[in-house]
Amino acid sequence: MGSLQLEYGRGDVLADKYTVSDRLDDSPLGVTYSARQVQSGYAVRALLLDPAVAGKDQKQQIIDAVKLGRRVTHRNLLKISELSQHAGVAMIVYEDLPEGRTLRELMDEAKAQNTPFTLKDAAQITIQILDGARALHDAGHTFRALRPEYVLVSQRRTGPRGQTIVWDVRLWGAGIWNLVPPGIMAEDEFSRGEASYLAHELKGSQPSTTPRADIYSAGVMFYEMLCGQPPVGTYQLPRQRRPDLPAHIDSVIELALANAPEDRYPTAADFIADIQRAFQGGPEEEAEAPRGSWLVWTLGALLVIAIMVLLYERSRADPHENALKADNQMRKDLLEHYLKPTEVELRDVQSRLPQNMVFVPKGKFVTGRLMHEVDDAGVASASVKELDGFLIDAFEYPNLAKGAPMKGVTFTEAESVCKEQGKRLCSADELEKACRGPENFVYGYGDEFSAETCGEGLEALHNSGMLSDCKSNWGVYDIAGNYREWTSTHKSEGRRLVKGGMAKAPGKGTRCAYSTDLSEGFTDDTVSFRCCQDVTVGAAPEAPAAAPADKK
Repeated sequence: MGSLQLEYGRGDVLADKYTVSDRLDDSPLGVTYSARQVQSGYAVRALLLDPAVAGKDQKQQIIDAVKLGRRVTHRNLLKISELSQHAGVAMIVYEDLPEGRTLRELMDEAKAQNTPFTLKDAAQITIQILDGARALHDAGHTFRALRPEYVLVSQRRTGPRGQTIVWDVRLWGAGIWNLVPPGIMAEDEFSRGEASYLAHELKGSQPSTTPRADIYSAGVMFYEMLCGQPPVGTYQLPRQRRPDLPAHIDSVIELALANAPEDRYPTAADFIADIQRAFQGGPEEEAEAPRGSWLVWTLGALLVIAIMVLLYERSRADPHENALKADNQMRKDLLEHYLKPTEVELRDVQSRLPQNMVFVPKGKFVTGRLMHEVDDAGVASASVKELDGFLIDAFEYPNLAKGAPMKGVTFTEAESVCKEQGKRLCSADELEKACRGPENFVYGYGDEFSAETCGEGLEALHNSGMLSDCKSNWGVYDIAGNYREWTSTHKSEGRRLVKGGMAKAPGKGTRCAYSTDLSEGFTDDTVSFRCCQDVTVGAAPEAPAAAPADKK
């Protein structure tokens, strides 16, 4: 801790406003106390910031962090009441959650009583954790310190005889953890013996913080609520510890806790959607009834009959079929309202196209995972976007039919090559629209994966256009197969989205919606790129420069 005082006891008054009730937490940020406002008696949490990480030299950073915490408002985030100071130490005051307890307290209590959380309760809490984190992610930031100590929960009972529990969850500290250097954060987690909540990419000498690190932390808490302990080392899947859980939960945990960030859910919304899927097959199973009870067995038989009837009714309306119908209707509506260029405009653009470039007209398209796609592979749910018209290389660079694509290229190199051509690196949205075609297919060639059409993705790389049917209906080749491709789309500091491939899983990775993110300096023999160019109907596209020497 810094030289200024952070130690206070019950009854001490902070900033002439808040009477200390209890000491709650010590962290790299400082010391947190529960307190009450002197005049109103209103309960608050007062965080005295450690001058070692938030001293006078960091005054502007503190102000910026508090502004961020106030700007990002959400029902699952604890509100900042004010930024103040006491005895020369910066103090952030939060509203408190009435009758709230930390998730750590609830977990310890459940473990002591050997009563793990029900799936319904664990799911409710985790979904609200993710919802709060999502608000911060949408603002372009990460939480960085998602662990049970910083999750406040309260509950109320509703329904007949109060059998239904409704949880209220608040995260506190959103935006403030940016004040703590990543190395200090990792050191603190290890010293507390709580490094299991830290994503793998935060434990190295050069920590990399993205929203997927928060997703990992939320996954650890979800697992711990279900299994009574955090997943350490080669952990058992939830159903190995609790066979009563639905099988789908194992895949949820595997995706949330993947070692590589790019293999996890890309967004909190996708994690939430997958948890909710666990309840689509019916209510959670109850514990086994005592043997020998005629009444229990009778009720059990009636329950089985009811479930069979429910399943029969559901089988008559296949959810997958209904989802496909909804997707098809959405795509039909987009196609019907698609503003096609006139013949004159189209001929004008076509007559001026640079060699081996394709014109993709202005209009709306589907981005993300369609509802009937069962295998989500961590892709965000579908939405509709609109793009202006653009030109795109028909083939991966150097944009030659039957030519060998440039590989082993970094983002910076790809961006530079496109610029030298008088073009620019395509955005992720442009690649997705060019892949889907006017019909908004799942793959560039249709809705069903076909190894015969585009090969086996990264396991069967080939020269451009060698598979004549591997093209979208806009006429763009190998965009649903072959090499992964850099995009100009910024994911986080120093990282860009890459489209078009997933190791050992071509059925997942070659979908138009799939993307991952890589460091801008990353390079291997599976990564290539293609270039795009702006175009305005009626104005000639800029002529590209001569192609530079190929890089092998």
